[in-house]
Amino acid sequence: MPLEAETIAVMTAALRRFEAAVSPPAQVPHTGSFVYRYANKGIREALVQKMARSISGLNAVDVLLAAGYVQEVGVLFRTLDEIHEDIAFLASAETEGVLTERHNKFLDAFYADSIFSREEGSLHIPKHDLVSRKKVRAHTMNSLGKGLNVSNALAASESLGTAYSGFVHAASENIMDLYGGSPPQFHVSGMRGTPRVATYATDAQNYFYRGLMSTVMAAKAFGDRELVDQLYAFLAKYEKANGHKPRGA
Repeated sequence: MPLEAETIAVMTAALRRFEAAVSPPAQVPHTGSFVYRYANKGIREALVQKMARSISGLNAVDVLLAAGYVQEVGVLFRTLDEIHEDIAFLASAETEGVLTERHNKFLDAFYADSIFSREEGSLHIPKHDLVSRKKVRAHTMNSLGKGLNVSNALAASESLGTAYSGFVHAASENIMDLYGGSPPQFHVSGMRGTPRVATYATDAQNYFYRGLMSTVMAAKAFGDRELVDQLYAFLAKYEKANGHKPRGA
């Protein structure tokens, strides 16, 4: 997918700009070695990390599709759903100029570090006080969804969020997508040569598009006007190539 490869390159270049805009992670001693951690645990550092996972996840989608592992692609789609929602939620704190209590709670849970917070030798991993997914979506819709019917938008977002949850939890209806052929059997080594790969490849285009939109939101949060303009120009190219109407048309 040449356009998707170009999209990854564009998003990766943006990530490098985001990385350069914050102080880099420092080495923190741990069990005779070290781990990397950000000293400043803020919105922008969180956006850098979420962007890194978004791009890594999209790269993994390409690899898995090429091998025909569509069930595992479904799991990644579900992961990317939340990552892209998180980027929009975090970016809104910067673009709206308001760091809410909900953002603070989100950041506390995001940066909570189990390897440092649990007692040495203990198998107990502390549970973090997470912001519910519904509240993340509601905040983003109310902050960024000007002119939208928020109730309908939330319902659509909820449906999107649950569409691939069955792949994460290995629900029967999703597992049965592995079954077929002559003689019928479970395809546990990928589904290359079946129509399912094309179906998921088509859906993957939406995730690349949403990843690009998330990159635009992150660029706005960093106040990088030049990058925002560059990303919008590429976004128009992506929309045209995939048959979308130009924004504002």
